[in-house]
Amino acid sequence: MVLTMTLELSISVVDTIMLGHYSALHLAAVGLASSLWLPVGCFLIGVTFGITPLVTRHLHGRQPKLVNLYMSQAVGLSVGLGVLASLVAITILPYFAGLMATEEETRQVSVTYLYIFAPALPMLALMTAYKNLFEAAGRPGFPLFVASFGLVLNILFNYVLIFGNFGFPEMGAKGAALASALSLYLAVALFFVYDRFLNKTPLFTRLVWRYTRKFSILLNVGAPAGFAFAFEVGLFSSMTWLISSFGDLALGGGQIVMSYTSFLFTPMMAMSAVTAIVVAKAMSKEGVDGVRKRIRVIVWLGLTYVSSCFVITQVFHEQIPFIYSNNAEVVALAASILLISSCYQFPDMLQTVFTGALRGFRDTRSTMIAFAVSLFGLSIPFGFWLSHYSPWAETLSLRGFYIGLGAGLTLLAVILIMRFRVILVRYEGRRIASPREVA
Repeated sequence: MVLTMTLELSISVVDTIMLGHYSALHLAAVGLASSLWLPVGCFLIGVTFGITPLVTRHLHGRQPKLVNLYMSQAVGLSVGLGVLASLVAITILPYFAGLMATEEETRQVSVTYLYIFAPALPMLALMTAYKNLFEAAGRPGFPLFVASFGLVLNILFNYVLIFGNFGFPEMGAKGAALASALSLYLAVALFFVYDRFLNKTPLFTRLVWRYTRKFSILLNVGAPAGFAFAFEVGLFSSMTWLISSFGDLALGGGQIVMSYTSFLFTPMMAMSAVTAIVVAKAMSKEGVDGVRKRIRVIVWLGLTYVSSCFVITQVFHEQIPFIYSNNAEVVALAASILLISSCYQFPDMLQTVFTGALRGFRDTRSTMIAFAVSLFGLSIPFGFWLSHYSPWAETLSLRGFYIGLGAGLTLLAVILIMRFRVILVRYEGRRIASPREVA
């Protein structure tokens, strides 16, 4: 699961690297466009997170037929909300892109990117639903294959469409948008064909049409998770919006930092999904003691991983940005921000793990509230003050926003750990095993 999610995010990294070597303005434009559509797309992804604890408990509770009901709800949600998200990306987001871009070329490229990529948003949700289904069933192998195949295709599509190789027109950022959209459609097609025609023990055997419109159960669990995920990604996106006032080169530097830190964050995000599955299984079989034992292991794994990332980033912070761009000013700015971003990976890991643990208990509303309070109540106001009004504003410049981000993530981690302890006390001596409790 960690490898799968890392490979999926590598598609974005490939886009950033290739565009960084193509044009600094195109890199800034895609960074701006991504900051606008990512919160919308991540809400779609987060809504499908509800499948994980529900499917896990049904499969281990010997109720596999009910999986069809939840996947039918996922199809209805993905298509319905995906179409709505596509309309937002085409009609509303270009307006904000025009407001934030300082160069006319950056604005035009951002708007065109949104127009090309928007129709693929329903496929983003469907692909995530299928991936969550296979991973919740303990079959992460095929999602790994799809992610690997999609990455290879995306590299090929980018090479051909961005730079205009093999007789194709040189499209720049437009080519990156088209490559990403094609990869998503092909990924959904692979999942459908495999599960329907090649899988010896198919998971999603029948689409129950009435449940494509009756998705209240999945929405009740998934919507708060979707909002929480969108809040977190929206915070990173708002960094792009806030630093746009410092110029388009600052946007390019911010995009490099976002791409790199997101790549490092991906294994932790996968650990969150793993934690949700592990907690749901442990509660159905062993109870709270089993949950505590597994959480300790996951936290130690996370600490080992982020410690390694911290050392690598601190040592090579000046060299890493050159992977993405050869513009000296963009590289210098990104290098200074990487020193700060490497520090907030520790609280970021903790909040990610305990978000997954709470999702395993189907407690997603408290997570949503915690994200909103800590990230938008502390991170943005504190970061804005540091960058614009504090005594150190002139020295910190846009770096103040990233210090504020670290403060918000620390508060978030503390809140989620305290909430998890409360939930454990509530479930002490119980197991989630009966069909009524599972449903």
